[in-house]
Amino acid sequence: MTFGLTSLDFASRLRLALPGRWFSDVAPVLDGLLTGLGAGWATLFGLLDEVRLLSRLRTITGVYLDLAGADYFGARLLRRLGEKDGAYRGRIIAALLRGRVTRAAVIEAAMAAGGVVDVFEAAQPGDTGVYGGPGLGWGVAGGWGSLLMPLEALVTMHANTGVADVRAAIAEALPAGGAAWVRG
Repeated sequence: MTFGLTSLDFASRLRLALPGRWFSDVAPVLDGLLTGLGAGWATLFGLLDEVRLLSRLRTITGVYLDLAGADYFGARLLRRLGEKDGAYRGRIIAALLRGRVTRAAVIEAAMAAGGVVDVFEAAQPGDTGVYGGPGLGWGVAGGWGSLLMPLEALVTMHANTGVADVRAAIAEALPAGGAAWVRG
């Protein structure tokens, strides 16, 4: 919301704040002084309005949007050549809201980068099975479990379209200190 107040608007507001009996209706020196002060206030008010627009991702434009992208993601998410503000803003918002630190997030990130993956976590009973429980177990083909592999996953890529991009996407979705051993 832009208010568009001019120096004359501020000058008239300043004039209304002065007692009426101090000056006559025609006071050119006073009017010049108040207009000068009003110009300064109008400029500051305009800058404040611009800062308000630049304080939200939905309203940032131009080079300030590039700065926001660099602040959030460094060199990992730069504006593409000729990319418009709306498209770049959409990529920034999607990257901010992308899931992380879950198996589903790893699979989703790999798919977004063009890969199809299977994820196996040796510390997860759902992947390894348990004695007397559903799923994998003794005498059934599957993976061997180990609690010595916390925050680690064995990832098998099936569709290798852009292997480097898929690996980078998987690395971004992992928790801090986590590891994904990628094959394929």
